[in-house]
Amino acid sequence: MNIFITYDYELFFGQPTGSVENCMIKPTDEIRAIAKRTGVKFVFFIDTGYLKKLDEYKDQFPAVKKEHDLVRTQIEQLVKEGHDCQLHIHPHWEDTQHDGDQWIMKTDRYKLVDFSDADIQRIVRSYRDILFAWTGQKVHSYRAGGWCLQPFDRIESSFKSVGLKIDSTVFPGGIFTAGNYYYNFTKAPDLSKWKFQSELCTPVSDGDFWEYPISSESYSALFFWRLFTLGRLKPSQHKPMGDGYPMPSPGLRKKMLTKGMRLSAGVDGYFVTKMNHVLRRNKQKGFEDTVFIGHPKACTKFALKKLERFIERHKNNHEFKTFSDVLEA
Repeated sequence: MNIFITYDYELFFGQPTGSVENCMIKPTDEIRAIAKRTGVKFVFFIDTGYLKKLDEYKDQFPAVKKEHDLVRTQIEQLVKEGHDCQLHIHPHWEDTQHDGDQWIMKTDRYKLVDFSDADIQRIVRSYRDILFAWTGQKVHSYRAGGWCLQPFDRIESSFKSVGLKIDSTVFPGGIFTAGNYYYNFTKAPDLSKWKFQSELCTPVSDGDFWEYPISSESYSALFFWRLFTLGRLKPSQHKPMGDGYPMPSPGLRKKMLTKGMRLSAGVDGYFVTKMNHVLRRNKQKGFEDTVFIGHPKACTKFALKKLERFIERHKNNHEFKTFSDVLEA
């Protein structure tokens, strides 16, 4: 089995967004330390709109210059250490400003498809160029911000124009269409990967793109009660390291606590306790690949300890890989 541990490297998008130190720098340093001790490499999907704004405001505000320098240094460290830094687009950064003290998030245009076709082309191309300028790594893989990449037929040509080959956005069975979000993966195939063309969830044998879906899991209401309760009772172990607030997700918390929900399989917080189960299930299905998602801002001390144990337990029987490994094979 090929195991991909992936992280979306980003701030929060509510108010406040949280500090770069607590949401990104400190937790990512903890993740880097695990990588060094275990010998594995991770995939970091870099929120490139944030990099664009750091470049835009760094000469105007000292606070942004500090953020810029911290992030640039850490990304340089990730590249030097062999991690895979790939493209992650939250296009609402196009409308976001800094007032000298904080980022003023405007998330009305949260999805790429909220923009015109010409703007989609411009954003994808310019963000690809920005990420390459920061990392020097070939940009070939993508994850959509907020899992919002539908309808893909409006985005397909921009992917082709910049040479993107791999997407890792879909988590089969997932659906959320409230607020500024829209994703519907209920028709995704039960496969560990597939080729596609104009529709994310429709396999096409000669498609130009590969979908490496994030594994998904049905979490019960009891699971979420436990998750939220532990954060209150044992904050030193179960409280996220990030100090910001997420963008509003209307009805999401209520649904979690009353009905449960199918979500992506993750390495964040209490979700880490399901990793062995997800891997075992995928192995029983004959899958070749398992993708997990994480966010430095959502790391907890508990999750980091469990993740390291998971890697040590499985690294001799499975291959921990990056998407660059796949394309170079």
